[in-house]
Amino acid sequence: MKKISFISLTIFAVILVSCSAKNNQSEENQIADSLIAVSAEQFKAMNMAIGNPVKVTFASDLTVQGIIEPSPNAKAYISSPIGGVIKMVKVTSSSPVKRGQVLIVIEGPEVMNAQTAFVEAFNQHLVAKSNYERLAQLAQNGITSQRELIQAEGEYRILDAKLHSYKILLTRIGLNPDVILKGDFSGDAYLVSPIEGVVSRIETAMGKPVTTDEPVAEVIDHKNLLLKFYVFMNQVNLVKLGQKVEIVLPGSTNTIYGNVISVGLDANTENKAVECFASISQPSNAVLVSGMRVSAKVITEIVNGWALPVTALHESDNDHHVFALKKSDSHGYWFKKVPLQVGLVQDTIVQIFDSTLTNVLLRGEHELTIEQ
Repeated sequence: MKKISFISLTIFAVILVSCSAKNNQSEENQIADSLIAVSAEQFKAMNMAIGNPVKVTFASDLTVQGIIEPSPNAKAYISSPIGGVIKMVKVTSSSPVKRGQVLIVIEGPEVMNAQTAFVEAFNQHLVAKSNYERLAQLAQNGITSQRELIQAEGEYRILDAKLHSYKILLTRIGLNPDVILKGDFSGDAYLVSPIEGVVSRIETAMGKPVTTDEPVAEVIDHKNLLLKFYVFMNQVNLVKLGQKVEIVLPGSTNTIYGNVISVGLDANTENKAVECFASISQPSNAVLVSGMRVSAKVITEIVNGWALPVTALHESDNDHHVFALKKSDSHGYWFKKVPLQVGLVQDTIVQIFDSTLTNVLLRGEHELTIEQ
């Protein structure tokens, strides 16, 4: 008895007999090909279908595990360039913020000292600039020495750099240098977000001292996230820049897409895996969180070929075969078992290498037994 994954029904075999003559003698040989018959009623009742191979695009992929991370310019730590005390925290974790929006207000002596030092530097700069320009004019007429001119220029350049640095400092703490020059000093300084995004962490509170070496908040731009994934050394040669990546989010059947943008050149010493990165084309309805672990497929090869549904394919003794229609009439259908070589499997279809196949039984519902 031989099992064939097919339809449970009444079968009969049509045995083709061939004859050959040699030395005026004939010998009958039985050919092993068997045709399986299905009545028209059974074909309809069991929802069977016949069709032909179709040309499709197959994707060979590599399954990887990854983690969602912000790109280098999509994550910002908020710190203070001067010391002070937290006066007010104006946002909470998960608050959306704009670029330049005030997150934290600080106060303290250093806030006033920075403004005072700026005004002093501005006035000294004016005097030094005027003195340098005067000596430069005199030097053209040969009235002053070159040494005096060089010394005046040096003082002017030093104060110019000092003034510029104070302007940068005041801008970083949210103060306007032009307003301060008018005498409108502020007792508060402001720490602002350098990017648009979402506050991911607040690491301070009202009344807490502020130091220049510890961040007090973190902002992430969730519109510019990357997928970081690892590939083992024996597979890294399959991963190339620009390859398409399909990412499946946890607890969801939705797929988002990206492209490989970086393939590492150094393997991790612990697990011998190479770090890679992929961009993410994030749809508006996708919820991505920094630190989220995801599964992904890197599409390593694209192949055009012929395909059949996997339901048309049957396997026995590690060989694959399909059933092709040989003839039909108003009473039924007759199928022949056809061996087949297969290739890639993608979702519900399988690659085949025989494009001449026609009228293949695409689906059946039961298993039957054929006596041969």
